[in-house]
Formats: sequence, C-alpha cells, structure tokens
Amino acid sequence: MPPKNSPGAPLNSALLALTASALAIPGLSAQAQGLASDAMPPAQHDNTLLDFRSSYYDEGHIPGGKTSNGQSSERYDVESQQFRAATRLGPQADLTADVTVETMSGASPWFIIPNSKGAPVQVMSGASIHDFRQALQLRANQRFGAVTGSVLGGFSNERDYRGANGGLEGSWDLNNKLTTLSGGAGYTHDEVDPTEGQSVRFPTRIAHANNYEVNGYAGLAQVLGGETVLQSSVSFTYQNGYLSDPYKLVYVAGNTVDDARPGNRRELAWITRLRQNVAALDAVVHLDYRYYHDDWGITAHTAELAWYQTLPRSWALVPRVRWYSQSAADFYQPYYNAAQNNGLYSSDYRLSPFGALSESLSVYKRFGSWNLSLRYEHYSSGSAYSIRSIEVENPALVNFQVFSAGIAKTF
Repeated sequence: MPPKNSPGAPLNSALLALTASALAIPGLSAQAQGLASDAMPPAQHDNTLLDFRSSYYDEGHIPGGKTSNGQSSERYDVESQQFRAATRLGPQADLTADVTVETMSGASPWFIIPNSKGAPVQVMSGASIHDFRQALQLRANQRFGAVTGSVLGGFSNERDYRGANGGLEGSWDLNNKLTTLSGGAGYTHDEVDPTEGQSVRFPTRIAHANNYEVNGYAGLAQVLGGETVLQSSVSFTYQNGYLSDPYKLVYVAGNTVDDARPGNRRELAWITRLRQNVAALDAVVHLDYRYYHDDWGITAHTAELAWYQTLPRSWALVPRVRWYSQSAADFYQPYYNAAQNNGLYSSDYRLSPFGALSESLSVYKRFGSWNLSLRYEHYSSGSAYSIRSIEVENPALVNFQVFSAGIAKTF
C-alpha cells in the first residue's frame, strides 16, 4: 500500500518504490516480492521488519463431465507459511531473508484420452499426492550515492526436487531521482528425482535429471508530471536441460508415452507499468501490461488493474483484477491420433490455449508499528476468457481460490 500523500504533493520515492517489482528477474526474486506485495509497508523506514503470512490455496474439483470415469475429482490444496526478516546493515545497506514452507496434497492431472465422441477427458493421478517444500531467498542491497547494487541467492527443496539460484541487480537514479535505470542477471540450477523413477510400476520414468536457467533484464522508470510513474522493462530467459514433466503421460494412437518437450527454451517478456497518484482521493492506481513470447510457440498477454485506497483510521483497501490469455505450444495436443516425427508430446493444460480472469481484494490495518492484512483471490480459466478462438478446451484447466492473512512488525 502506498504511503499517505497530502493533496497536491509531488510523487515521492516511496511511490516510486511501488514500481520496483516490475524489474524483478523472473524465477529469482519473485517469491520475495510475492510476499511483499501482500504485506503492508512500515509507517516509516525503520531498522528492522518482521513479516509473517499464512495462505491456503484451494483448486476447484474437475467436474465429472471432464473426467474419464465420469466422477468429480479433487485437485491440489497448498498450505503456505511465509516469513520475512529485513534489517539495515548500515546507513547504506540492508539485508532481506524470505523463508517459505509449503505442504501440498491432492490429485493432479495425469493424461487425456478421447471419449466415445472424440472429446478429450482427463485421467487423474488417482491416490492423493503429498509433498513438502522449503525455500530460502536472500537479498543484500548496497547504495553508493545514486547507484544501488544487489546480490541475490536462494534455494528450494522438495521430496523430488532441488533448486538453487543466484543473481546480481543494479539501479541508477538520474535527473534528480526522476529517472531510474535498472538491470540484472541471474542463474538457476534445478535437479529432479521423480518418485518411483524407473520403477516396476513406471519403467520409462526418468530416475534423475537436471536443467539450468539464465535470465536477465533491463528497465527504465520515469516520473511524469509529479503524480505519475511510467516504467518499462524487457527480460530474456534461456532454459536448457530436462524441461518435461516426469509425472505426466500422453495418449498417442491408443497408447500412452511419457511427456516429452524440447531440451531448451527461449523466453522474451516486455512489461509496462503505470502508477498514477490520485491525490484528491488519497489513492494510487496501478495499471500493468505484459507481453510474453517463447520459441515453443506460446504468445501471452496479461493486463492488471489495481486501486490502492487509503482509508481513515489507518485502514487501506486494494481491489485488483487481472486478465490473461495465451496461445498453445507448437507441439501441444489434448491427445495424438498419430506419432509425431519430432518425438515431442505434451497434453499439459499449462501449454494449451486458454484465458483466465482473477479478482482479489486485500484489506490492511495499521496499529502503530504493527501491520495486519487479509487477502482473498478467485481465479477462473477457460476458453471464454481467451482472445483467440479455441475449438477444443483442455479438460484440466484450473480454477482456484486463495485465502491469506499476514502480520508485520517494524522496530
């Protein structure tokens, strides 16, 4: 939530900070910023911040009309606990640590088959899956006058997955802090050890695999007219290694084969964000647009509108709506009537064409140095939200809701 500004006051550095998340390296510091986006900032720049957030993610059931056995099927539930600690290391340096612990359970989509009429229906994984994830992300910032440098690093660990990342970021304030140039680069390495890999039950499932990701971005933020900030950034990501899903199968000409995707992927994203201070209403409007394209053939558009409203007695309200639409990967099909010459197969709904709409509402309350927050989000996906005509909708498209509550203390 932006700080309270007096009517007619010029846009200050705290409002400029609201644009910072657009310049994040995808997959590197997104976790930390996801926590920060729901947390109310401290009343002033104190030396230490402690922030705890608990969230519950609930995927809607797949209706019986979309499953192979004609019965409604449960999906994933995730309970997440996030903790952030941020402190100054000196007058020009600070350190932030984010810890995430998640418990996941439920059933997941396995593969798709055609029914008697040729329509795709989903086969689920069957028995409930249980998993546990732990993640740590660190960020150190050092300011050198108009220049700020940052070092980032972290890891994530699950029963069948381990990942580590690191990166460097920097920003340079120009034109009396009305212009900011930013850039950064990062590296991520993942290892996958699937459950029951190369077992009697799943003899073709891999036993071990790894991949890596290199990414970078460059961005520009500009204060316009004292009440407006416009920011634009471009990011590029290259992935290499095992990028398939070891737990998914694909129906090909009457048989099932393992999910098989290309061994590399190049992604380009362009993000533009507008922040408009509405001094008469003591509010700030956020308007974001993101264009995405990769060499798997997916093109996506995202638009988001949010209203950050300050209310009397240290309350704040943030309604938000987000729309998304993407095309399908070149090698994606719900199921395959014949083998493909390139050997690539995937029926993953995340690679299918679809659109989505989400609405959320966040409520904040400040009690001196304590900050409380509540948030609810509802997400729906389907062909109705897509800008493209979709002839065959993937039966596993997800709908979910998220409930979260947080408390923060500054010292």
